Amino acid sequence: MQAAIDAWQAQTFRERLEIVVLCPDVEEANRDLGPECLVVRTESLDVHKARAAGVEAATADVVFIAEDHCLPEPDCAERLFARLAEGWDVVGASLQPGTATAFAEASFVLGYGQWMMPVTSGPVAHLPGHNYVMRRIHLLEQGDQLSDALLINAFLLPRLRAEGLRFFLEADAMMTHYDPPRFGQSLIILGAGGLGFGAVRTERWPRPARGLYALAFPAVAGAHWLRAYRQQVRSGGLSLTTVRRLLAAIPLAMAWGVGEAVGAVLGRRRVERHTWRAEVKPVPPEWVAKHRRRTGQPLPPAA
Repeated sequence: MQAAIDAWQAQTFRERLEIVVLCPDVEEANRDLGPECLVVRTESLDVHKARAAGVEAATADVVFIAEDHCLPEPDCAERLFARLAEGWDVVGASLQPGTATAFAEASFVLGYGQWMMPVTSGPVAHLPGHNYVMRRIHLLEQGDQLSDALLINAFLLPRLRAEGLRFFLEADAMMTHYDPPRFGQSLIILGAGGLGFGAVRTERWPRPARGLYALAFPAVAGAHWLRAYRQQVRSGGLSLTTVRRLLAAIPLAMAWGVGEAVGAVLGRRRVERHTWRAEVKPVPPEWVAKHRRRTGQPLPPAA
């Protein structure tokens, strides 16, 4: 978690940011982080319930739904807030992969390829489920359903857009998304994420329809892979690197599809305690240093 905290502490906009840290042990967190962060004690809460507690505990008017494994460049928050000040309701950042293995890059493209550089700043119909800034009131308006809405944020945003909120993608606000480098880790992450997607996607469906959806998991996996293929081609065409990513994405897309099938059958309440495996992926500082050296960027200053 320290790499993420350092990245947020190093923001050019830092004096206007309230960093809310969700942590089971407040005393330990306060020793490590100091008084600059608002630490919310989550104890044994599932991740989506912990996020809801963080939103409710925050005092700022604007909330950034961040991940512990997606690190902003120093001017990211400043650029996002500038767009929010223009009147946009939800503003997202552009993303790049930070872990240079085939399976880590494949996992990134499957989940975030639509916002992978190069992208153009402008109004958009979709933003990722994490790594965006919005006015806190839109989340508080969810009331008692806030934690349920935050289980899979990717379903909350389309609902808000249907209610009239306007989305903007700020290409110059850059974040680096780090995924675990190994195949087994990637399978677990995509499968766990699929559990939540399948459960939420089919939550209001009759049981027979959920069963049929589960049986269609190869088609679901194929749809995820095809989306990754299109975004990979869009971002830079086909090369040895992109072919490597797309081949690695095949088993990961299958894991996602299988996860959705299981989630559809079991339902939200039986899978929500397991989705944290797709959410909690703190970045070791050496991963950041390795990415910076590989891409020729200066190492970020410690906060």
